[in-house]
Amino acid sequence: MDTSSTFCCVQCRLLQPPATSCAECGSPTTAPVELVRELLYYRDMSLAGHGEWALLAAFLAGSSLALPLLAPFALGSVIALGVDRLRRARRKREIAGVAIPPAAAPPGAVTLYGVARRFRGTVASLIDDAPVLLEHVAIKDRAGAVLLRRTEGAPFLLELEDRGPVLVTGVARVSTANVLMQRLALRHGDPRLEKLGVPADLAISGDLEVASVAADGPALAVTGLLEDESVAELAFHRDGGRIPVMRGRVGAPILIGERRLIGAGL
Repeated sequence: MDTSSTFCCVQCRLLQPPATSCAECGSPTTAPVELVRELLYYRDMSLAGHGEWALLAAFLAGSSLALPLLAPFALGSVIALGVDRLRRARRKREIAGVAIPPAAAPPGAVTLYGVARRFRGTVASLIDDAPVLLEHVAIKDRAGAVLLRRTEGAPFLLELEDRGPVLVTGVARVSTANVLMQRLALRHGDPRLEKLGVPADLAISGDLEVASVAADGPALAVTGLLEDESVAELAFHRDGGRIPVMRGRVGAPILIGERRLIGAGL
């Protein structure tokens, strides 16, 4: 994968195709990985303090030449600046994890329960290239904070018990509470990092969590906005191809989890 085409949201750490805002959270802090990589070493966007230390040190150092009484203050600021740089250097050995808040359903959203069926196609799982309909991958540190993550998927049909199928498409967020979830150790240089679009020289390691949605798998709980649309592929056996569609949009992803776990409050 060409990493130059991989964008990263600094806010929620989602790796994604080029976009002006994050596909999932809608944040504008989304840019090519190479441009935002320095920001990944911080847990938030409060970065102004580092520049202020440098300006303060330069100001006091210059003032001390004219007024020796300020020399001790200049020395203290230079020492503080040096300590701050050492801390930054240590911090840059690994990416800082962030906490991803639970996604909230948009107003008017409904929750449907059913089994996922293949529609147009599938995507290859990061684990073993097995065909899946949707997969969410997250790299986490020892404390469980998210370092980077990515979602890949294809539109699928949700077969309901009491009505016709619903087409699920667009931006989606998969719960990691999933019977198909796998946890693996991820080390520096793992080839799966390249598949995710992570630059080879970006040091990252941690626990790899993969939650997949397979065709004809366990019953799902799918939450999102429901609308009727015309789908060309369905026009052959449905009037005009009209079908209920649940479409995830920027800032309002479809929420997908396993019905059994959601019913148990997990």
